[in-house]
Amino acid sequence: MSRFFGYLVTGLANGTIYALVALGVVITYRVSRVINLAQGATGVLCAFVFHYTLMGDAGLPVGLATVLAIAFGAVLGAGVERVAVRPVRHRGALATLMATTGVLLAFSELTVQIWGPDNPPIASVFSDHVVRVGNTGVTVHQLATAAGVVVLAGGLYLLLARTWFGAGVTAIAQDPGAARIVGLPVNAIITATWAIGGASAALAGLMYIHLNSLDQISLTFVLISSLVAAALGGFNSLPLAGAGGLAVGLIFSFSQGYAATAGIGELLVFAGLLGVLVLRSGRPQLDVVAEY
Repeated sequence: MSRFFGYLVTGLANGTIYALVALGVVITYRVSRVINLAQGATGVLCAFVFHYTLMGDAGLPVGLATVLAIAFGAVLGAGVERVAVRPVRHRGALATLMATTGVLLAFSELTVQIWGPDNPPIASVFSDHVVRVGNTGVTVHQLATAAGVVVLAGGLYLLLARTWFGAGVTAIAQDPGAARIVGLPVNAIITATWAIGGASAALAGLMYIHLNSLDQISLTFVLISSLVAAALGGFNSLPLAGAGGLAVGLIFSFSQGYAATAGIGELLVFAGLLGVLVLRSGRPQLDVVAEY
């Protein structure tokens, strides 16, 4: 039983990261209908800036460096939308996918050219003190990450469902032309959602890489799994994206723990993605308001 609880805790800890990345993907897709493949690379770049520039060169305390890294992620996300996505959005989904793929490659290579391929340990604003849960343990960092995802998901839900900004996002998603006619600042709202996505990517980078390694492609692989979570809600539902992230984390943890076959977790996750896409292709797309 202790083995089971160990896999459960590990799966939920990693699942919160998948959920966090998936939330960032969903928030940008809702308003711009663009799947940001650079979400993971944005998080890695922010983590490198946090570790090398803010804490290393500037010598800032970890708390202040964390806040500034998240702010940098917001600026980076807004910049990606303004510079790479907006100029090609009118050309269709393929053009925007290629644009975000180009940003992914550029950010990944930029980190190598500036800081090299080393993988140093990254600090966290939270402690690594272990809290006993039954016969297993979970760190304060893992608990704080899970709590942060819950707070972020709830905040985004309230922002989109209960505020003027959320009403604007819904209007733009349904008909950008009509939203512009009634006076909504369409471009500003779209840029703001990308800033939120960039901030969530930075937070995911800081939370994930502390538990793993600081390398250029780690969060890109996390992004691939997070797309499965986002697809559960048709890239529109924040609750389903969050739940899907936890499910993906549990699938990886239990399959790697109990199955002797290497790669079985990846096989199950991507089989699940295929199943979700097949099922969703057979039903009409729900109105975005109904998928909050």
